[in-house]
Amino acid sequence: MKKSTSKYLFVARGPGETGQARSLAKYIAQKKGKIVFCLLQEKNRAFVSKDKEFKIYLTKAPKELAKVIKKEKPKVLLMFNSKTWALDKDFQKKPDCLSIGVDSNWLFNNQKYPAYPFIEWLDEYFVLFPEKIFSLGLKNFKIKKHILKRITPVGFIPTSEPVKDKERIRKKYKIKDEKLIFAYFSGFGAAHRKFALDNLLSAVEKLRKKNRKIKVLYIGPQEGLEKELNQKWILKKEKLPCSEYFKTLASSDLVFQHQGMVTLSQAISAQIPVICNVSLLKASLPKIHFWEVVPFQRAKMCKMFSKSSSAKKIARTIAKLLYNKKERNKMIKAQRKFFKKGEEKAYQLIQELL
Repeated sequence: MKKSTSKYLFVARGPGETGQARSLAKYIAQKKGKIVFCLLQEKNRAFVSKDKEFKIYLTKAPKELAKVIKKEKPKVLLMFNSKTWALDKDFQKKPDCLSIGVDSNWLFNNQKYPAYPFIEWLDEYFVLFPEKIFSLGLKNFKIKKHILKRITPVGFIPTSEPVKDKERIRKKYKIKDEKLIFAYFSGFGAAHRKFALDNLLSAVEKLRKKNRKIKVLYIGPQEGLEKELNQKWILKKEKLPCSEYFKTLASSDLVFQHQGMVTLSQAISAQIPVICNVSLLKASLPKIHFWEVVPFQRAKMCKMFSKSSSAKKIARTIAKLLYNKKERNKMIKAQRKFFKKGEEKAYQLIQELL
């Protein structure tokens, strides 16, 4: 395929979207595409801090983005989360370039889900699942036909090549004969989803009392969690650049998370067993996090628990995925079966649209 020299402007909303955007941007940069990043939050800069090939702006509002578009004149605008500024009066006019929404959910119906509006003027929407997972999700979500025609499942983003230096990374965290659980609950930390952290730590404590050698690596802000994280077997890291994040995740034995699609896709990419501990939301769509994860569970690519699941039940599942080779391989086999790398397909589709 002919390499691109077009300019691509990536707009990333939160930590997860920044990770997704970075992965596709790195792929396009290898094809000689020129990359401009617009981050909505200053703290997201840490995720792309080592990527010197990106020009980076901080754009907290549509008017700031408009100035960047006028200055940089991109050929492609990619909105990583098509809900960004969806109701902002300053962001209702389509810019003069190919405009694409990139999403990891099924929320494309402003009438059915008014609490989660999306930008309807985008030319196309890429969803970051394989076709099989997207189809399974449609059992719970309703999408209007005229929008559904503009949605294409491209596969998982981010993905990565196999990690070759797992032992070096495990040695860095002083992991010897222990099992390592990679725990991540969002870029905001576990304080606002404390139930998931409590469930994990209670479950691991039960296993450790049975002489299971397990350590937990907690990634994220620790404010308000000092008491919970004050255990010798809990390793802590405030934040990691995207490349180091994936390598560390891929060097673990199990991933324990909330519903974050980026971490889930990376666990599947690395073929690491994963458990999602999901809660009900007190919003107009209370089961959204369940419905987002259910397709992956249906495909046997992960296990899912709720806020009220017992630590005993979670502990049994952790033990199976760490120590039962048959159960562990069953999940890895399903991950391998449905895994589709999305960066290449997304790039190809963009070239066709151009």
